[in-house]
Amino acid sequence: MRSISQEQIIATLHSVGINMNDSVFIHSSLFTLGAIENHSVKEVPKALLNCFKTAVGDNGNIFMPAFNYQFPRSRKEDLRSQKCVLGYWPEWFRQQKNVVRSGHPLFSICGLGPDAAKICLPKKPEYYAFAEHSTFSRLIEQDTVLVLQGIGLRVATVIVQIEAMLGLNYRFNKPFTGVTTLTNGEEANGTFYHFCFPINNAYREDYSKLEAALLKSGVMKQAQLGRSFIYTIKMKELYHFVKDFVADNQFALLNCNPSELYRFDNGKEVSYSVDK
Repeated sequence: MRSISQEQIIATLHSVGINMNDSVFIHSSLFTLGAIENHSVKEVPKALLNCFKTAVGDNGNIFMPAFNYQFPRSRKEDLRSQKCVLGYWPEWFRQQKNVVRSGHPLFSICGLGPDAAKICLPKKPEYYAFAEHSTFSRLIEQDTVLVLQGIGLRVATVIVQIEAMLGLNYRFNKPFTGVTTLTNGEEANGTFYHFCFPINNAYREDYSKLEAALLKSGVMKQAQLGRSFIYTIKMKELYHFVKDFVADNQFALLNCNPSELYRFDNGKEVSYSVDK
């Protein structure tokens, strides 16, 4: 397939509902995009970021995940240098000028734009990644546009925040105590939480049916982009859709209907019957 121009990318972004002054949260599989006209492979991240900047304008905001999963082992992470493990583009984005980073050692989020600091709160430790007053909760309040470029809903971590908001108790808050250095150099010594599944993988997420329902309904928009595709949905719409989707079956987002769930109690994961 021939390369795609920046003008075509910007037009596609507008066609799937990304408008001036919007905030966007991007999950990306950059290699699926293909070449951008008049840009080398190394220039693709900057060119694509500029397309999003043009689409949302000077008053818009761009966010990407900067996750790293070493903290449960290391118990000491420095967010000034900690690498994002989700691919080249979000790690490149993390290092760009004026990008801020939220204060959770596992699930930090990077942002660029006039509202990025008030969403990410980089000067404050974030003890709960998925809870009230988390960065994800503020992204939902902002009605940020979730962008899935070349990759499906299975990576959309904001759904974990929605599961927490809906009180879906098949996940539980698991504590990890240690030291996190924020991007301003201040150290936070405390307990940081992940809203997670049991470590034995007795059940896991399966968002495939949700993705199919979102696309069929048209609530999640889609378009061809380069060699692949792009999906978009506003986070408030996603919240309400998920709320309805699980109304008749609290396990609708799982790969099975478990007979036992788990909680963290006295330093270990403990199973209990679903009906309790």
